[in-house]
Amino acid sequence: MKNLAGVKDADQTIKEELYLAGIPQIHEETKGEVPYTVIGSLGPWKFKRAWYYWVASVEDKRNGLPLAIASELHERKNPTSDVILGRSIRSGGHCGCPHPKEFGAQPIYNELLDERLKKLGYKEEYSEILKKKYIPITVGEVSKLCAEGKLGIEQYVDCYHIDDQIGLNEFVKTLKELYG
Repeated sequence: MKNLAGVKDADQTIKEELYLAGIPQIHEETKGEVPYTVIGSLGPWKFKRAWYYWVASVEDKRNGLPLAIASELHERKNPTSDVILGRSIRSGGHCGCPHPKEFGAQPIYNELLDERLKKLGYKEEYSEILKKKYIPITVGEVSKLCAEGKLGIEQYVDCYHIDDQIGLNEFVKTLKELYG
């Protein structure tokens, strides 16, 4: 994908890439690094163009890709090469392209998760900034606990960075299979 940072007429490229992927366009304006007036929207997913990649995300984690589907997508071969799609469809937007089981697939942060973490010995702390109690734990630690079977909760990938048109097309294909 082209680097669209600072490109004044980025909309034309954005519209073409969305069209090729079969993603409906909606109006949303920004004056960020990539100035645009259109984004993509498919089900609960929004697609916003960044420098040389797309950011696909949902607001509610429960609308993200369940770990099993995210894993299959990550491991699927690119239809034009022997490389796995996880190299261009990056779960959690992670530049290292780790498997969603290792990083990117998250649980719903709620009382059930807190309860299970406390049983594992994690302690709550109070945050002055957040004005609430929370359990300090990283995404990687949560992923590791889930992979080890210690949490036993559903995980979802709620954000991807997608680096090429084939990746964008394959991601959309997965969403259409999921949502019908």
